[in-house]
Amino acid sequence: MELQKTLCLLLNVIVFTCAREPSSPICSRYDYEERLLERVLRNELALETTLNEILKTNGKVGDALKDLEDGKAKVESTLAVIEQKQLDMESKLSDFINNASNNMNSTLASNVDEVVKAASDIKANATVTVQQLVKQVQILKDQLKVPTIYFRARLSASITDLPSGKDLVFPTVEVNEGEGYDPSNGIFTASIPGMYLFSVQYCAYSQKYVYLEIVNQGKTLQRSSNSGRSEDWPCMTMQASTVVAKGHQVWVRTTSTSTLYDSSVRYTSFSGTLIHV
Repeated sequence: MELQKTLCLLLNVIVFTCAREPSSPICSRYDYEERLLERVLRNELALETTLNEILKTNGKVGDALKDLEDGKAKVESTLAVIEQKQLDMESKLSDFINNASNNMNSTLASNVDEVVKAASDIKANATVTVQQLVKQVQILKDQLKVPTIYFRARLSASITDLPSGKDLVFPTVEVNEGEGYDPSNGIFTASIPGMYLFSVQYCAYSQKYVYLEIVNQGKTLQRSSNSGRSEDWPCMTMQASTVVAKGHQVWVRTTSTSTLYDSSVRYTSFSGTLIHV
């Protein structure tokens, strides 16, 4: 109805406009009417085209409105389903939490005695473990103690013209901790492997020579020589430190003909000690 009123109003405007157009002095009345009719027809055709487009647009708008209504209904339905699912999930979650809490409380209550017993067992085991560790530490401390291996022996009398390559025997034993030194042959045998320090003090006659060496398993560790050129009878000392394996032997021997002096105030001696294992 509104569309028809609009079309009638538009037609009246067109007719009124055409009626007011002034007549051309050079055209006949027939010619003017023909042009007017032609313009009316064109306007009517344009109006019809516009009307058709308006009708099509109106149809599309109606379809769009219908689609919007359908979409709105679907959205409302989907929201209702989501709300229902949310309620179901909240209910299930609440039930799960309650059940879990009840199960946990029940489990804790049933296992509290076992936990107390386990704690008591752990405490007892820890006490035993500590005692065992203390014993092991004490054993390790005892093992780390360096055993006492020490000897010192000297000549009991002077020796003259001892030939080269002769083992020197010190028969008078003053100290022999560990019983490693044998006064019958002058050889020290290591009962414990480790680092040892050996020392020899020897005294020479005036105008006589001394040539000595300390050997380990026959291998030279240290050598020394001295000649009593002065009127005094000099005393010299030589030392050697070496690693000695268990069962290996260390002794003193001459490297050339030697004469050794010994008295109550001048000792010719051989000593050794374990300094590290």
